[in-house]
Amino acid sequence: MRKRALTLALLVPAVATLAAAAANGHDARATSQLSLGWNNVAYMGDTRPPAEALSGIAGKYAAVYRWNPGSQSYDMYAPGAPSYANSMTSLSTGDAVWINVTGSGGSLPSLNTSGGTGGGTSGPGKVAIPASAFLPASDLALYEKTFNELRPAGTDDASKRYYAPVNLPDGATISSMTAHFEATGGDVQVRLDYTPLGNGSTTANIFKLVEVLSSAGASPQTATAFAHTVDNGTNVYFLVVDLTGGAGTKLRGVSIAYTR
Repeated sequence: MRKRALTLALLVPAVATLAAAAANGHDARATSQLSLGWNNVAYMGDTRPPAEALSGIAGKYAAVYRWNPGSQSYDMYAPGAPSYANSMTSLSTGDAVWINVTGSGGSLPSLNTSGGTGGGTSGPGKVAIPASAFLPASDLALYEKTFNELRPAGTDDASKRYYAPVNLPDGATISSMTAHFEATGGDVQVRLDYTPLGNGSTTANIFKLVEVLSSAGASPQTATAFAHTVDNGTNVYFLVVDLTGGAGTKLRGVSIAYTR
């Protein structure tokens, strides 16, 4: 179905705010507050079965989804669903997930400090952004979108560029980006950029952190990022994708790796 600058109501949920405050005391947790409806958040607790990992919102969510780049599909856990439907067997620190929250109250850990006092999680992590999170740069764009595939309907300039916000942990160092795409009729270019919060549309104040080009190799493709420490108090971070070949260029998932 063609869409003119429309979002998918069920598959492009509002991005929840991740609250990350330093905790005091052994096995303390800083929490991430959730909103009713779909939330795209990073799970930062210990690796556990989904029911245990999400115990802080037990009875307040319908399902949780996590993109599986190996199978090119979503793994799911839904309380009360039969075992064959629940393909997600565990949640790990740093997993990016979609949670359908149905009740108010409750929270998830967004900093894991079980190893001691103060401070936050150290080590690697990842944030995954599905194709359904992208929106066109132009109101005149004609494009098609499923739960995890974005493709322009034509090769006109208005239909080539799309954006998606990125939520990265404050203080993290971005290490690389992996993009899944198809480029049979043109080029696919995926960039992670940042700009100062006070910037409007001044392109000179937009800075590239990492870029994947379909001309440089097959999908999935991973590129190393420029050295940069995430500062959410100063900058805003976002993905830009250019699809130049109409339906012959398709974006699927994007994953950003970082260390803390």
